[in-house]
Amino acid sequence: MSYPDYVDFRAKTRAFSGLTAFRLSTFGFAADKQALPEMRAGMLVSGNFFDVLEVTPALGRAFRREEDAVPGRDAVTVISHDLWRLDFGSAPDIVGRKLLLDGIEFTIVGVAPESFTGTDQYFRPSLYVPLMLAPRLSNNDRNLLVGRDDRELQVKGRLAPGASAEQAVAEAGVIGNGLARAYPATNRDWSAAIRTELQARADESSGDTNLVRMLLILAGVVLLIACANVANLTLSRGMARSGEIAVRLAIGAGRWQIVRQLLAESVVIAVAAGAVGVLMAEAFVEQFAHWRIPAQIPIEINARMDTRVLLYSLAAALASAVLFGLVPAIKATRADIATALKAGGRTASAHRHFLGRNALVVAQAAGSLFLLVLTAQMYRGLSSALAAPAGFRTSRMFMASFNPQLVHATDEQARDFYKRLVEGARQLPGARSAALANVVPLSMRLNPVSIVPEGYQLPKDGNSVDAYDNIVGDGYFRTAGVSILQGREFAESDTVSSPRVAVVNQHLAEKYWPNRNPVGKRFRLGGPQGDWVEVVGLAKTGKYNSLVEPQFDYLYLPFAQNYRTEMNLLVATAGPSVSLAQPVRYLAKSIDSNQPVIWLSSIEEQFRDRATRVFDAIIGLIGGMGLLGLALALSGIYGVMSWSVTRRRREIGIRMAVGAGRPAVVGMVLRHGALLGACGAAIGLPLSLWLGRGLASSMGMPVLDWRIATLVALGLLAMTLAGAYIPARRASRLDPNKVLREE
Repeated sequence: MSYPDYVDFRAKTRAFSGLTAFRLSTFGFAADKQALPEMRAGMLVSGNFFDVLEVTPALGRAFRREEDAVPGRDAVTVISHDLWRLDFGSAPDIVGRKLLLDGIEFTIVGVAPESFTGTDQYFRPSLYVPLMLAPRLSNNDRNLLVGRDDRELQVKGRLAPGASAEQAVAEAGVIGNGLARAYPATNRDWSAAIRTELQARADESSGDTNLVRMLLILAGVVLLIACANVANLTLSRGMARSGEIAVRLAIGAGRWQIVRQLLAESVVIAVAAGAVGVLMAEAFVEQFAHWRIPAQIPIEINARMDTRVLLYSLAAALASAVLFGLVPAIKATRADIATALKAGGRTASAHRHFLGRNALVVAQAAGSLFLLVLTAQMYRGLSSALAAPAGFRTSRMFMASFNPQLVHATDEQARDFYKRLVEGARQLPGARSAALANVVPLSMRLNPVSIVPEGYQLPKDGNSVDAYDNIVGDGYFRTAGVSILQGREFAESDTVSSPRVAVVNQHLAEKYWPNRNPVGKRFRLGGPQGDWVEVVGLAKTGKYNSLVEPQFDYLYLPFAQNYRTEMNLLVATAGPSVSLAQPVRYLAKSIDSNQPVIWLSSIEEQFRDRATRVFDAIIGLIGGMGLLGLALALSGIYGVMSWSVTRRRREIGIRMAVGAGRPAVVGMVLRHGALLGACGAAIGLPLSLWLGRGLASSMGMPVLDWRIATLVALGLLAMTLAGAYIPARRASRLDPNKVLREE
């Protein structure tokens, strides 16, 4: 929303007890006047931010109502718990002390609690500043509080007691329509929509949502395989104890008493296993705790043991033990008492139980095949993505971020700073070329923009199409290693006074000007009323945000015609890129001694942290699930084969007594195991290909080749035979005389 629209919504809403507005921002932070400024990320928030979120500061207070009333008057801030601990040494007298933000003195009025890490899953703000201070902090935000078309704010609301989401949606539509009538110049084509927190996270990060969905499916498959093992073990235990159960029933025990006893034993085992699982999970989560990804705005994957997830997992463990142990327990009490006492457990139902165990093993094999096929698919897809050309330089390039606005530089001063910075960087020893860019590769940052391509028939329900842009300086394509296929890259002659130009990628050109040379084509930038921009170059489509992203429309605009205050310096080097870290710092300081260097990184470090490290963790997680499922399936096969050998001791003894050799006995048992594995593969292979195709499309990955799936199935079959070999070998070593005497 824009701030004026937010104020109107806040005044008119009845479905919400509170609405709060906020925006991500960066500040030049100094703990005192003697400290060198450093870039810190924080949030500009409305005065009721902490009240609506029901967050009580650990020290001090939240913002007062009057501090949300007058623009630029109350320079106060609430700092994060981490900033208080790391930069102020957890000083108990922190409330009332001063700090500097963009050269302006602020009073610390509170410290956020340690448990509150902001409104985003990954971004961790260092401090919170009232929105009323935005015009004073930044020249670009002078219009933020009054511009109804300046929609930079996110808005969260807490439903009023008794209000429903449906009422809030209806009310938002009424208020939105009223604003459209009252302010047609800015709100005519604007509407309001309400989403839950979960919907918002899913919509804003579809890739993460698909990954979570896939991991939940894999975890569910592993759980089902484990449950099949539980059922198998319970069936085996019931058959082995059939004589004991028959005696209990004969002396007066009720069937439900026996069932309760068997279930109680299962629950004890489940509780013990759940406790071990929690300890294992705690150790595993520690590997991802406070996993920071270096960036201009620090991103942290703060994995922790969540109470709700913990309770859900323990409940799932107990429910699995009860549900998959109940039927076998009931079956164990339904055997005929007289027959069970005479046969010592070898009842007619034993054969039916054994068939049931075989079916469970087949299901386990099919489930483990699905896990292994999906693991192979993910590994192939991610490996292909990592091996494919990224479309940019992945070695020998150094990057640094700057924002002259942090020291209150004017636009002219900032332009002069960047001009001298690039010229100086090109003269550094070891530098081959240098250029500016608003967005660097794999920065997890995309700038959306609306365009109207010339000659393209727009959809009936839209007046523009969406794309992403990057503001770059002359020499960018050469420095970043982005190939220009047709036309030219930007030159120093592309100035504010010259016609506006752009370079587009292949994907955009093929969509809007198929089979035509895009050079010379035009589009309106920013919507139907935007300026005409001429395409002067065609760039090769590459990867921009992630190595596994689908292709999308991307365009480049020259920095001289599209000024941005926050830019990145890219320097292509002849040798190791990290060698330019100190020279770049000294260069920036020689131009402006107060200008902080926001971020320094090599493209090698960027590529490792954003590509290989993340994907290695994902592949390891999925591969671990696949191996766990395989281990469970093999244990199930081993258990069935062992029980089969035990049940057929008399038969095997007779066969060996009449001349069957050990190889024949081993082959007989192995054929049984191979049959179970083959049935599992026959069910799991088509199921894996079918489900894998859907998961691949949702993850934007290539569909698995059926030949690879077949190889995985053959590998599973080989592992099945390996799991059956030990019981087969034990069966071949039976002494026929001893077995027949026992029988």
